[in-house]
Amino acid sequence: MYKMIMVPTDGSGFDREAIRVALRVAERSQAKVRLVRVHSTGAFFGMESSPEAATVSVGVLQQERDRILRELYALAAECRNTSDAKIGLALEDGPVPDALQAYASRNKVDLIVISSHGRGGITRLSLGSVTDSLIRHTTIPVLVVKPHASYLNPEAGEPFRRIVVPLDGSSLAEQILPEVVALAKVEESELTLLRVLVPPTSSQKRIADKKIPWWDKDIAAAEGYLFSIATKLREDGFLTTTEVVISENIAQAIADYARKVRADLVAIATHGRGGVSRALRGSVADVVTRTSPTAMLVLRPVSALAEEEPAKEARLPDGMPVIA
Repeated sequence: MYKMIMVPTDGSGFDREAIRVALRVAERSQAKVRLVRVHSTGAFFGMESSPEAATVSVGVLQQERDRILRELYALAAECRNTSDAKIGLALEDGPVPDALQAYASRNKVDLIVISSHGRGGITRLSLGSVTDSLIRHTTIPVLVVKPHASYLNPEAGEPFRRIVVPLDGSSLAEQILPEVVALAKVEESELTLLRVLVPPTSSQKRIADKKIPWWDKDIAAAEGYLFSIATKLREDGFLTTTEVVISENIAQAIADYARKVRADLVAIATHGRGGVSRALRGSVADVVTRTSPTAMLVLRPVSALAEEEPAKEARLPDGMPVIA
């Protein structure tokens, strides 16, 4: 069960969907909700360092802080009118990603719920992404909510009834399972374990059909792997199904499958690589998070965060790439 849920807010209105989800989960798990907003100081606005400029800056910044606090108190009051969850707020200073990460660490946050604006391409590279930074630099599960066109609708969204969990046979991918169990228990979700097989040979690429004999061994191994995990989940009371699909594009296959079965959430673990490694190799979790309209539960395990240097691409015994 969750104890502390953090919702980063920026006052834009796009955070309302994440807030509604956080309140719903908090009510069901008796957790506390913290609405956290970050105020960047004058140094981050490029203000001059002269005494006169500093005097003006202090006054302007204090007025800005007061305005933001009023907005936060109003938002918290609005939440209390619609929810029984215990709600607090905080105004932090500094660069947004760093301040949020520090707050989450200090306050033992065990779930971050955030709305994603879905920026990509040049916009993503120039402005950065708070969501992306949280995923890559914390080991706290991040629930990424995709705002609908009617994000100002005050009605609470539906629970995550169906969760798709992509697995690839690696221990890293499986570390999302405890987080999935925690959320599924609160939301009363049914689970689908998904394995995407990538054709390793040119002949298999030409005919990606499960009925072709050469797929028998690979499919049987994948089904057996998923079945063993599904059995444990069923023993714990979760309605769990399994599915094996064949595709050269893992991220696209995950997004397509989630859309096909009308999943409410995709849950995945990631290496959380950044910099040159990310640009060259990409990340399945990153691509699905940015391109799929489905909400995402993303976790960077402690073992992945501890990697000081980007590891070489891991390969499973059957030649399938690890989801990262």
